[in-house]
Formats: sequence, C-alpha cells, structure tokens
Amino acid sequence: MLHCRYQGAARGPRFDEWREEFGRRWLSADLEPVEENYLANEFTATEHSFLALCNMQGTPVHTTRRNDVVARDYMYFIVASGSRVETLQRGRACGLAVGQMALMSADEPARVTQTMRGDRWSIRIPRRLVGDLCRTFDDKVARPLTVSGELAGLLLRQMRTAHLFSGGLDPAANHAVARHILDLVGLCLGADRDAAHVARRRGLAAARLDAIKADILRDLARPELGLAAVAARHRLRPRYVQRLFEQAGMSFTAFVLEGRLALAHRLLHDPDGRCGKVSDVALAAGFSDLSYFHRAFRTRFGATPREIRAASLLGAAVD
Repeated sequence: MLHCRYQGAARGPRFDEWREEFGRRWLSADLEPVEENYLANEFTATEHSFLALCNMQGTPVHTTRRNDVVARDYMYFIVASGSRVETLQRGRACGLAVGQMALMSADEPARVTQTMRGDRWSIRIPRRLVGDLCRTFDDKVARPLTVSGELAGLLLRQMRTAHLFSGGLDPAANHAVARHILDLVGLCLGADRDAAHVARRRGLAAARLDAIKADILRDLARPELGLAAVAARHRLRPRYVQRLFEQAGMSFTAFVLEGRLALAHRLLHDPDGRCGKVSDVALAAGFSDLSYFHRAFRTRFGATPREIRAASLLGAAVD
C-alpha cells in the first residue's frame, strides 16, 4: 500500500513530497521534528481487507491532524510498540509507555507525538466496526487502555506477521487476518459480552495457536518438548492447547512430528553437511529414538533418510 522514507531537514520540496504522500495514503497531517529541524523516518503501510496497518519508525516526531481536510469515518488504534508516545485529543493528554495503546478518532483535531527514537504502530479501522465491538468505544478515545501483557503481545505479533506477509496473502487469508486483528483490538477495548465471546473463540484463539506453533518450531531440537511444557510457557491449560490444535484440524503430537520430519529433511539436503551422520540429523531434529525416526521418515517421504541424502548429493554433483 505505502512505503516511503525521509531523512533530512523538515523543509524543502523533498520533505513536502514525503509528507503529502503520507497524508494522501494514510492520514492528512503535519509532521514536525521534536528536536532541532531534522527527521529520519520511515512509514510502511499494508491493507488487509477492511482495515490497514502502518508502522512508523525513526526519530522523535509530532504528527498533527490537519484541519483543512474532509473528515474520514475511521478510528486509529495506536500501539506504542518501541517508543513512548503522547496523544492529545478532545482536551485529553495521554502518555503511553512502551507496550501501551490508545484509540484515536480520525474525524477530530488530534496530535500524536513519538517522544524517542523507535517505532509505533497504527491500525486504521472503520468507525462502525469498532462500534459493533464496543458500544462505549467513544468514551475510550485518547485514554490509555489497560491491557494484559499476553493480549498486547499477541496483537503486536499478529500485526507484524500480517505486515510482513501481506504481499503473499490471498483475499480470503487477508480477510481472516483482518478479522483476527479486529477481534484482538475489541478485547483490548473491552468488547461487549457477545462480541468478546466471539473474539476469544476466533481471533484470540488463532493468535494463541500461531504463537504456540512458532514456539514449537523454535524448540524442535529439544527431545523433551511436550504439551505440558509448552502450555506452561504460555500460561494455558494443556487441554486448552490440545483443543486449539483440534479446532485447526490436527493434534499437538502430529504438528510436532511434522515439524521435526521437515527439519530432518532440510538437514539431509544441507550442502555443508553440518550433521554428518543420519543419527546426528535425527538428534538435531529432536528424535531420541533412531528406529522410530527411520519409520516415521519413510512413512512421510516414501524413502529412507540415506536415500534422500544420496539423491541430494547426486543432484548437487550433476549441477
């Protein structure tokens, strides 16, 4: 959707062009450096069905909504991900520590100040969708939101993942990502009872499962990797974690096994041969039982580990 950067004095044709591009595509605003007359900032925005994400990083900057523009029926959800942020709207001054969040209206005068070098995120959401989640959302504008560490971390992770893979998502996946992020925003705002119930079963569950899968894939080499340990790290009940996998059409054990087999397959194709013996490959992929590894590998790939390695070496020699 948008990627633009600027470094230099806060004046001149290049600065004006950068500012106008940001205003046209994201929010019509004046941008001013907090210190001296120098800016080094980068904006990256992506669209996901009915909402959009924007990451702003760089030096401290004031962003002030311009009053000479037509109002847009949007809300902006601000996340102080890597910098302290100060917001001002409706006479309310709000200071956000790193990790805190606030809701802002695009239809009214407002100022957002990034007070230190770092980054922040914004989620642009149609006002009516925010209202569908939380009837009292207007009372929460420009006030710091009290959000659990888990929920804040899951929202930030979902945003970063959606932003990173936006170009490779088909329309259905893009819509699902947007729906899950909106669910998490609703829970951060204190969604109404029915909306909160749906959000927990949909967006929160999906975010938790994504985080658990990433955790498992990082720890595949550990033979003791198990359901109880993973659940404890995420402060969840083992049965709940099992249910998350079942709802996604798999089991915890099957996901771990598939991950380990895929890792072993990659290691067997490693041209540097860092795992010399097949037994070394099995251990590096988290298999403590070598005979079980051979059976599972052959069932999954239709060939033994030695046959896969030999074919890989032959292909490399021919190339």
